[in-house]
Amino acid sequence: MKHIDEKRLEADVEYRFQYVAEYIGFGPGDERAIREAAALTLPLVPRLVDEVYDAFHRFDATWRHFLSRQQGKADFGTSLDRRLQELTPEHAMVKTRKHSLGRYFVRLMSEPFDAAMIQYMDAMGRIHNAESHRSRLDVPLVQMNAFLGQLADVIFGLIRGLGLEPDREFALIRAYSKVLWLQNDLVARHYLRLAGS
Repeated sequence: MKHIDEKRLEADVEYRFQYVAEYIGFGPGDERAIREAAALTLPLVPRLVDEVYDAFHRFDATWRHFLSRQQGKADFGTSLDRRLQELTPEHAMVKTRKHSLGRYFVRLMSEPFDAAMIQYMDAMGRIHNAESHRSRLDVPLVQMNAFLGQLADVIFGLIRGLGLEPDREFALIRAYSKVLWLQNDLVARHYLRLAGS
């Protein structure tokens, strides 16, 4: 039986990532499946980003996070509805965030899951929680979970449309499923740490 230092899981993000990766079986074969499919998946990044943002735009609870300086908080008053209507998917703020999300997807699809990637994935959780980061973003955990769940569905649907042979398709879906669970853990840790303190 392998010993796991549970206190270190909370303090050392790389140790935590390696533990969760080993536990769920994410390893070199998964990374290989992702890299080998990159020539097919990278051209899908704009479509992936658009589908994610279409979902954000369907709900005020997610779309309000694109208002400048987080002025979309629930207590902002009656002008919130007007401001949400004025914030279109073509707005400069939205385009900037879409570009950032696209860069995130490109990194996941094309770079190794090394220490730099682990830190990058961890930052995705930290920057969306104002209490754990000096950020103007304050996205509730429920919205992050909804995003990651919808993202899984979109990614798996896009993979199914690639026309890969069944074993390769299954390997790629499994690999991305594990990546999304790893990302979910690195998001949740920033919220749960605050809840526990």
